Amino acid sequence: MGFGGSVLAMIQSLRANARPKHHAYQDWEKADKRIFKNKYKLVSKQVSPEKLAQLKTKYRKEIEKDQKRTLILTILSIVIIIPLITFGIFQFFFSNSQNNYRPYVSEAEKQKTEITIEQINYLLDSGYDWLNKSHYKNARYQFNRVLEVIPTNKDALFGMTASYVYECQKEHTNCERATELLQNYISKFGSDTKTDHLSTILKSGD
Repeated sequence: MGFGGSVLAMIQSLRANARPKHHAYQDWEKADKRIFKNKYKLVSKQVSPEKLAQLKTKYRKEIEKDQKRTLILTILSIVIIIPLITFGIFQFFFSNSQNNYRPYVSEAEKQKTEITIEQINYLLDSGYDWLNKSHYKNARYQFNRVLEVIPTNKDALFGMTASYVYECQKEHTNCERATELLQNYISKFGSDTKTDHLSTILKSGD
């Protein structure tokens, strides 16, 4: 490059530097600086001592209310939750102990509970055999063994009643007992031809 070429390049460079800046870039730079100043500007406000005391009192009352509310909720939780937990624990252990509990049963009670239907039928048949033979005490003994196991057994109750009625008829003893048992039997099971027959026997004895 010669001397003329370097002079020409220098003139072009001076012209480029002499051009004005782009307006859009200038506006953006000014706006950015303005936003920055407004955004981070600190503003202080003066408060009187009276106003400051009021604010402190207000905030103190709010804090006290929150503390009271928290205390009440805590107490209610304790009052409700602790009894529930205690009740649950008690039920757990008590129910288990109840399930594992086995009451003492004497040998006589075991014999009563272990009696079978065949044995009950045997005692009833034996009782009525004694009744037909007019052995009333033996009959009552057999009926009473059934009633010890099944107090509401209808056949045993009727046999017991009949034994006293026939004894009253033949031996004139235990007539009041016979009348009482017959009335009780009728009140439980109602009257029928058999009870009517026993009633006739008692009336004829009067």
